Amino acid sequence: MAGQSAPTLGIEAVSKRFGAVRAVDDVSFGIERGSLACLIGPNGAGKSTLLHCIAGFLSPDGGRISLDGQDVAGWSPHKRARAGLATVFQVMRAPHLDVLSATMIGCHAWTRTGFVSGILRPPWQWREERRIREEAWRALELVGLAHRARDTADALPLGQLRLLSVARVLAQRPSVLLLDEPVAGLRAGEKSQLRKVFRDLRARGLTQIIVEHDMQFVGSVAERIIVLDRGRVIADGPPAEVRHDEAVITAYLGTATL
Repeated sequence: MAGQSAPTLGIEAVSKRFGAVRAVDDVSFGIERGSLACLIGPNGAGKSTLLHCIAGFLSPDGGRISLDGQDVAGWSPHKRARAGLATVFQVMRAPHLDVLSATMIGCHAWTRTGFVSGILRPPWQWREERRIREEAWRALELVGLAHRARDTADALPLGQLRLLSVARVLAQRPSVLLLDEPVAGLRAGEKSQLRKVFRDLRARGLTQIIVEHDMQFVGSVAERIIVLDRGRVIADGPPAEVRHDEAVITAYLGTATL
């Protein structure tokens, strides 16, 4: 999908094999700054594998992954996070921490000495601790969880725990946010809250890529949909266009007619 400016995230001929299975097969696309794209496809299409390659948790067998024009394919997940690439997975554990403290952990990506040192540092270093707390509060306010800041994180219902996982990565000050099936298992009201959060983040200029199976949710948030099938991109465009693409219909339903 062509854009008028250079993409903030570039995927060029990325491939990943597991034995004889080519999970991601020569995938290329660019994501424009401030956009919200959804990556969809049937089970086994390679969506999560590609997301893990982008985030740095898997090493691609070939291709280039760039962030603001810089090749990050050989970088660790931590280095990518410090460069502005943040990932939200379905499961987040924060045992024995309150919601604010669990969010503060995300600040490790930009602090000088990390979260643990940040809360144990001597008085002359309290300035950074204040910055960490302020950033965490802002993130909680963005996702609507500030009122739960002092509650124990593992006591939150699933929907709010998913919001907390978003707040934690927002505390990293990311430029690109990757989300792996963020509404899986959520109720309608919880999905509605996440929908509002993602729309608000897009309005603030945060680039987002969402891997998701819930097509109704995808249609309500995405301005662009990229469809994978058997590791390859088979469609890429606005929702109205992709919805009527015969290759997409075939991949999902086994027939070219709805």
